[in-house]
Amino acid sequence: MRKMKGMVSFILAVLLVAMLLPLGSFKVQAEEGEGEPEILGATYKVGDIINFGHYEQDGNTANGKEEIEWKVLKVESDRLLVISKYALDCKPYNTEFKEVTWETCSLRNWLNNDFKNVAFTAAEQAKIPTVTIVNKNNPKWGTSGGNNTNDQIFCLSLEEMVSYFGNYSWYDSENMFGLNQKLICIPTQYAINKGTDYFDIDENTYNILLKNKGYTSDVIGRRVSCWWLRSPGGSGEFVCFVECLGDAGLGNARIVNDTGIAVRPALYISTSVKPTSIKLNKTSATMYYGNEMALTATLEPSNVTEKTITWTSSNTAVATVNNGKVKAKTAGETTITAKTVNGLSATCNITVLAENNPSNPFADVKSGDWKYNAASYVLEKGYMNGKGILAGKVLFSPDTPINRSMFVQTLYNVEGKPAVTYVQKFSDVKASDWYAKPVTWAAQNGIVAGNANGTFGVNGVATREQLAQMFYKYAVYKGYDTKIVEGSGKRVNEFPDAEKVSSWAVNPLNWALSRGIMSGTGKGTLNPKGSATRVESATMLRNFMNAYKDAVPKLSSAPELSEEDLLAEEIAEKEALAPEDMPEEDIAEEKAQEEKETSEEDAIQSEDTVQNEETVQNEETVQNEDTTQDEEVIQDEDAIQEEETV
Repeated sequence: MRKMKGMVSFILAVLLVAMLLPLGSFKVQAEEGEGEPEILGATYKVGDIINFGHYEQDGNTANGKEEIEWKVLKVESDRLLVISKYALDCKPYNTEFKEVTWETCSLRNWLNNDFKNVAFTAAEQAKIPTVTIVNKNNPKWGTSGGNNTNDQIFCLSLEEMVSYFGNYSWYDSENMFGLNQKLICIPTQYAINKGTDYFDIDENTYNILLKNKGYTSDVIGRRVSCWWLRSPGGSGEFVCFVECLGDAGLGNARIVNDTGIAVRPALYISTSVKPTSIKLNKTSATMYYGNEMALTATLEPSNVTEKTITWTSSNTAVATVNNGKVKAKTAGETTITAKTVNGLSATCNITVLAENNPSNPFADVKSGDWKYNAASYVLEKGYMNGKGILAGKVLFSPDTPINRSMFVQTLYNVEGKPAVTYVQKFSDVKASDWYAKPVTWAAQNGIVAGNANGTFGVNGVATREQLAQMFYKYAVYKGYDTKIVEGSGKRVNEFPDAEKVSSWAVNPLNWALSRGIMSGTGKGTLNPKGSATRVESATMLRNFMNAYKDAVPKLSSAPELSEEDLLAEEIAEKEALAPEDMPEEDIAEEKAQEEKETSEEDAIQSEDTVQNEETVQNEETVQNEDTTQDEEVIQDEDAIQEEETV
């Protein structure tokens, strides 16, 4: 038997073995280093023994490392505080005799590096959280405990020892020293081989020293050792420890470089079980406008504790998801992703269609919707195409704004795509562009004039008043009667947002309103500056074709424009530009022109005022409006007004 030096011993006695049968336990794979620790039970209590990690203990390195047994000291919602059941090794608190704290001692470094890497696999280390260790001063001597530290593995403090092992069975208050059978600890053979001092409790020792202190007789025959605490002693060169017989206190301290004291590590083990896989009940699905669908996620293993799942949709405009509940918003495709707390994910590809109707060619327009007739009309006539195919159906994209080049292409299609020789008029229209021919045709025939900066604005979104203007110009090009029909439809000044209408757009809008080509919006406004959508332009085109279905073109080509008309066109195009896009000389010229306005009829006409009654034309080409109006203006109001809700 080696002489005891009286430092830190390991806790626990054999008498507790029967009490410490685990309610649930950590177990590693049969072979060390394979896989992640598996929790077989979800409930733990103080005193349970769990197996976690491997370390040499029997002194026979030939048979490999043994599983480490740990005693549960505290149970929290997602982790356990444990201390080794046996004293596992023998190390000095610090390799040199000098003032140290827990922060600076060599034992702390050894536990959190060498010991950790030898005892635990990478997966096991991941389950040992880093925690803040509070290092208090010695309450009797005032010796500094040093800074708090962040550690995975540590030694208990005096305060923690008392808290987790309970009251002393005997206590000397004067010397702050006591005895507690629960503090006695058995060293492993490996620790003894490494130099741990130990003491064999015989019957004589029990009867003389321990029996009257409340110890039970089953301690007889136990081989016990001292073990380190981390609290400072009376000075920085001394550290508190637990004596081999379970005696400890403020008065118990050993020099920091004592080589006969055993190490009894403490650590937290995360009890949360992260999922190893996630699956959804569907990997793809087709939905319809407004419908909802529930996706459910299955996590493995079955005893997962970290069950939080984050749901996302790659396109929330198509469908949203909330806790697995998917709601279809509009036609299109999106991917629903379910992600676990540790980054595993599963997906479901969602296709949203307008309705479950085989006869409906559209993926995004319902057959009963007001948009359907206009979309079907332009698609069947070949005036407009879809924006793609979704699940074998046409994506019409009815609510997508239409830009200037798209609308000019539509009119070009209506006209039958006549032959045209490209001549560059606009800096943003090249011969190789898909819209080169439509824009050239429209410019050569007076339907569009472009911007004052020399561009056409191919990607500029067409507004509602601009559509009225281009429809008007197209009617002029066709030679249709463009007289405003009295008593038919509303007028611009009857709308609450009339002041927003550009001066050059008043006549085209009044013409379109009187002919049933346009009406107000669903909110009762005209919304002249609002972006025109594809379905709005399709509806206007359908109404335009109905309005002039019986009209016979009177001109084979566009009439020549007078100087006054050309000036009005230029002014109208400049008005359509944002002020910052206009040259300074044009702004000055526009201001001077506005000052010349009189109380006569509007002097500034847009590019749509081709039919202005003040235009100087040859008398032989002037239309006799009074005699031809009834023949040329076909207003099928009953058929048009119900369709036009724009």
